[in-house]
Amino acid sequence: MPRPLQLSETAPYAVKHGAKRIGEHIALARKRRRLTLREIASKAGISYDTARAVEAGNLQTGLGAYLAMLWAMGLESEINAFVNPERDDEGKQLEVARLPQRVRHRKERLDDEF
Repeated sequence: MPRPLQLSETAPYAVKHGAKRIGEHIALARKRRRLTLREIASKAGISYDTARAVEAGNLQTGLGAYLAMLWAMGLESEINAFVNPERDDEGKQLEVARLPQRVRHRKERLDDEF
């Protein structure tokens, strides 16, 4: 029998808090659309218990369930903005720092055929 995941016990506070906030935001979006949890779970193709775990911000719930609920509410644009590389300022700065200082031209062999 596999050992149960320990993520919910060992995850940093920022991770736990972030998952809880995402779940709360998904629940608010669902309520604004006046959808029941059973309706959104059915539309997303997940079980009622999984949808409940998403809204609770359970870290052991698969990312696919979160994305399916967003899709079911028509929020697929939020999926694309979730980890947009253009919004990663630190990553862009690190990339620029690793660029070479000078550009070397490749030595191409020239042939004399015309």
